[in-house]
Amino acid sequence: MAKTHKRLRLPGMKCRAAARTDASAGADRARLTSVRRALLAWARTAGRRFFWRKREVSPFALLVTEILLSRTRAQSVEPVALRLLARFGQPTDLAMADIPEVERILRPLGLHRKRASRLVECARQLVSRFNGQVPSSPDELMTLPYVGRYAANAVACFGFGQRRAVIDANVSRVYQRLFSLPPPPARLSAADGLWEFGRRLLPHRGLSARAFNWAILDLGGTICTPRRPLCSLCPVAFTCDAHGKGTCGCAS
Repeated sequence: MAKTHKRLRLPGMKCRAAARTDASAGADRARLTSVRRALLAWARTAGRRFFWRKREVSPFALLVTEILLSRTRAQSVEPVALRLLARFGQPTDLAMADIPEVERILRPLGLHRKRASRLVECARQLVSRFNGQVPSSPDELMTLPYVGRYAANAVACFGFGQRRAVIDANVSRVYQRLFSLPPPPARLSAADGLWEFGRRLLPHRGLSARAFNWAILDLGGTICTPRRPLCSLCPVAFTCDAHGKGTCGCAS
């Protein structure tokens, strides 16, 4: 099993010691660097390949996809999102769409009436408030209907190359196991310390941050699963607290 490490603290957590030593801070930085490198190297060959991860995908396509991905498996969303965007590729197209037609496209995902009305309403606000353009600021994105902190940061990072943390339930679980972080509040969007920790872990260049976010999402979705994680395939098991303590629940 992997060796255990000193528990990293979320921003805002009080340290029992009067001050952290330079050596301790350096060890933290070295560990975060090793996690970044291992994840990025793993993702180059093991990362998932979805159409919305291609460089040429527009911020609007990303926004639509992120709204559809809420509580829905990516594999189910991909073919539906492709059909929807082939028919309504711009905010103006979707804003003027016949809602029953949108519902028919979205039917395979379930809740198609609710999803259709939400997407059309969001497109209409893009047209009326942002001249048909997707804003790059997460704060502005979150003023759109049905766009929360996760989707706003995802569009800012993946669509505009910004250095933004992207944290869902899977990513939160990875960080809890990997770094012995405390459980987040019920509303993940309110876990400010966790979001700041996620930002701290990102590489400093925007494009690398995008690749890192995709890697950590893939790790949580395919390897570091809620039950019986596949630790033998995990690229960061060598530095994972839960794996080192034998508390991760894996078969190995």
